[in-house]
Amino acid sequence: MFRRIRSYCLFGIKAVPVSVEVDASQGLPGFTLVGLPDNAVRESRERVVSAIRSIGKVVTGFRTTVNLSPADLRKEGSALDLPLAIGMLVSTGEINVEKVERYVFVGELSLDGLLKPVRGVLSIAMSLPRDGENILVIPRANASEASLVEGLCYVCADSLRECVEYLEGGGSNVPLIASGIKSKDRPPSLEVPDFRNVVGMEGVKRALEVAASGAHNFLLVGSPGAGKTLCARCLPGILPDMTDEEILETTRIHSCARRSGDSAEFRPVVIRPFRTPHHSASMVSLVGGGARLAPGEASLAHNGVLFLDELPEFNRCVLEALREPMEDGFISVSRASGTVVWPARFMMGAAMNPCPCGFAMDPKRVCTCLPDARKRYREKISGPLLDRIDIQVSVPPMEANALVDRRERECSADIRKRVCAARAIQRRRFKDLPFKSNAEMSSECAKRFACMSPEVERFAVSAADRMNLSARGFYRMLKVSRTIADMREAPCVEIVDISEALRYRTIN
Repeated sequence: MFRRIRSYCLFGIKAVPVSVEVDASQGLPGFTLVGLPDNAVRESRERVVSAIRSIGKVVTGFRTTVNLSPADLRKEGSALDLPLAIGMLVSTGEINVEKVERYVFVGELSLDGLLKPVRGVLSIAMSLPRDGENILVIPRANASEASLVEGLCYVCADSLRECVEYLEGGGSNVPLIASGIKSKDRPPSLEVPDFRNVVGMEGVKRALEVAASGAHNFLLVGSPGAGKTLCARCLPGILPDMTDEEILETTRIHSCARRSGDSAEFRPVVIRPFRTPHHSASMVSLVGGGARLAPGEASLAHNGVLFLDELPEFNRCVLEALREPMEDGFISVSRASGTVVWPARFMMGAAMNPCPCGFAMDPKRVCTCLPDARKRYREKISGPLLDRIDIQVSVPPMEANALVDRRERECSADIRKRVCAARAIQRRRFKDLPFKSNAEMSSECAKRFACMSPEVERFAVSAADRMNLSARGFYRMLKVSRTIADMREAPCVEIVDISEALRYRTIN
């Protein structure tokens, strides 16, 4: 008997419909699997047969042919175990399911029939019509992902037996309707360092507040131990909450990056990612790729922060690979197996020393680096990459007496209120445009929304000419100026805003 079972496979971030076509007929017993399966799919027969045997069913006395359609798409992972098991049970007459075409099955089976979680369930759920006629059947461990897609009809099961009982009209399982993202999914607070504990460095705090308010890239340069990394790690505490749309976008990427078979329950990403890859990271780990075209750290930082500590220690080729996503907001990974586009709209943060010994900016310590060594160290960061960093700040060393200063300092919660107010202004400004923040504006929009008077425009052009700013540098300076004006709730960019933005375009 021939039966067609619906399922999905992942290709990058996209969920592609796959039909598991099973034909069980009389003849010499055997099993044939076609449709470009990888090793994990090819080995599924042993898992499926053992899982079916564990629930008291037998499907091995038939000549079984399975086709995974479309046949020219490579099928990867173990998510096709459950649809293959259901297809074999239905085609051999072991179970009788009415309207099996309305169900979409996804899940990995263990030898004893238990259902294990798989990656990419959120992408699959977002691909299904929310009309009540399509029911997604998934492992219970993936329920938190399916519940994020409002209106989705889904069924959770812990085992193949539980799934079969539901399909035959028995058991206690009933279809659930996803309610979408709930307020309880959002954590009340973040356990990150607070700016209250950062002594001095008011200029650095101000620069990071501007960066957070407009989602601008930033670079901190200073001596070892000056507090660059500490300030950067305080940044998540002042970033605004993610919108429901951003939660879905980010969780979808993390769900696709998850390793199949992970036992820990997957939770939606409801706080902005703060990714800190080590400087030994390879290009594949940073921008994505590999055997299964997995997302890299840049995509996992989507809607969040990608912080690169000890920036010159990264491989130069790795850093240069970030230039396109810093401009475009996505990464296109092309390999022999195909081309995948991953979202990568992140704030890039970085920290570095001014020279190999680190004391070129320290007034109390002598730099022992030769001029050529200092030049080579700075040249590890290319000009085009620096040009894409909106805010570049020097971090001065702290005086010893300031470390014991007990005066009350502004906390991250107070700074965050101002950041959220500036972001709210930007949301209203871009409500009919594809931008979310000032950093994403096009050059045309940067000029239009700056609303500069002729006097301010002449000042901006003159200053950019004296500082030899590139065209990109000029427009990025305008975007930072627009953010500074938003922070003081001004409708137009003034000279004071441009002056502060220009200070962030050079490193001492």
